[in-house]
Amino acid sequence: MGKARKKLTSKYYGPAQIIYGRLFYLVKRVHNKWHTYKSLRRSIQLDEKSTIGIHHSTMFNLSNSKIIVRNGSLKVGIDFGYFDGGVYDSRKDNCRIYMVNSTLEIEGNVSLFPGVVISAINAKVTIKDGTTINGGSHIIALKDIEIGQNCLFAQGVMVRDNDGHKLSTEAGEEVNMGIEGIRIGNHCWLGQKSMVLKGTELKDNVIVAAGAIVTKSVEANSLVAGIPAKVIKENVKWSA
Repeated sequence: MGKARKKLTSKYYGPAQIIYGRLFYLVKRVHNKWHTYKSLRRSIQLDEKSTIGIHHSTMFNLSNSKIIVRNGSLKVGIDFGYFDGGVYDSRKDNCRIYMVNSTLEIEGNVSLFPGVVISAINAKVTIKDGTTINGGSHIIALKDIEIGQNCLFAQGVMVRDNDGHKLSTEAGEEVNMGIEGIRIGNHCWLGQKSMVLKGTELKDNVIVAAGAIVTKSVEANSLVAGIPAKVIKENVKWSA
């Protein structure tokens, strides 16, 4: 058994095969990077005053979609932040942006930390000036998600404007997947692992506690917590 294994190993995994395999991997990686670069050049639109910085580990899949940056800069996977004594590492916690027939509009200066995921299909996602989204956060759009100015998303936040799947009853009745747009106002703080679900509107200066699930609209200057989220304090203020 040992001789047979050695024979197979020398036949299929000898020095020449190892070098060939590594060379093939390198060529494939360069080809994929070049294909991504050309795709991004076609898909990214910057005005005269705007810039974009993308960490090389960021993964893009853009089909008939645009990333538009106006009057500012978009950082993807470059900045990083601490949470619970740890830190997101751009070398392994890469950002992923997947869009089909969709638009990501950036108005002003926005930072997506390593590990952020944006998925949009036939949708529009707008993120405005001064907003920071921490790692592990997901924005999933099938219609329209708008995030206002100077918002802060903690680690692991989920914002989705759809149910994700159709439902059916025992009687065989199918219920269409719910899809309703989301509006998040200016200066909102979404706590760690909180969720904002379809059809909700957060007015300005709303705080969403860690782990809360927001299913209804929230008035300005409110602190909400729980599942489902309810107002527990009013006339609140916060600062980063």
